Amino acid sequence: MKLLLNGQRLDNIQPEPETLGAALFAVQEQHIREDQVISTIRVDGEPLTAELLAEWKNRSVDDFDEAHIEATTRNLLAARGLIILADGLAASKTDRDEIVDHLRQGRSSEAMTMLNSYLQIWSGTQQSLLSAVRLLEIDIESIEIYRPDSESGEPKVGSLNDVLGSLTNNLNEIKSALKAQDMVLLGDILEYEFVPLTENWRDMLTQLADRFENQY
Repeated sequence: MKLLLNGQRLDNIQPEPETLGAALFAVQEQHIREDQVISTIRVDGEPLTAELLAEWKNRSVDDFDEAHIEATTRNLLAARGLIILADGLAASKTDRDEIVDHLRQGRSSEAMTMLNSYLQIWSGTQQSLLSAVRLLEIDIESIEIYRPDSESGEPKVGSLNDVLGSLTNNLNEIKSALKAQDMVLLGDILEYEFVPLTENWRDMLTQLADRFENQY
């Protein structure tokens, strides 16, 4: 089996691996720098998922023609991930507007069906941001965020922990409205609080992506 790392063939794997799993482990140990992570693996053109790896890892390397391994630096991978998250929040605006419209028109069932997916976007964004921070081994307490002051408009410094705490408060407000079955309040929260929240998070994610790419 031919092994390629970022398009370059690897011919110096020692000892010569006998299984796919051993080959990938050897590449990780011998050719991936400490500041890098493997981002994608394609075996004979097939993206190697966790399920496929479990199925194929003990198969002989002779069963495969080639494996293309892509590795990138941790900071660049984290930065790219944050940009994807920012774009996802921007796209969520359409869903939020539709949910609010359903609520205003009394279509609670339709709104609830969409709300679950909408909230999962926020939950996934929060968890992915924390994963990026862990990837770079940064103390979350040390990450400062520049945000415009709501009154003066001037930038002010806050912590990432504060931002995450604020999001938790917003999500708890939604839970409280749902528990009280107050659809009017729920619509108000989504319309008047999550619009600026989304913009602030998009700005923050873009800001952090730039910082991660250039400083870490």
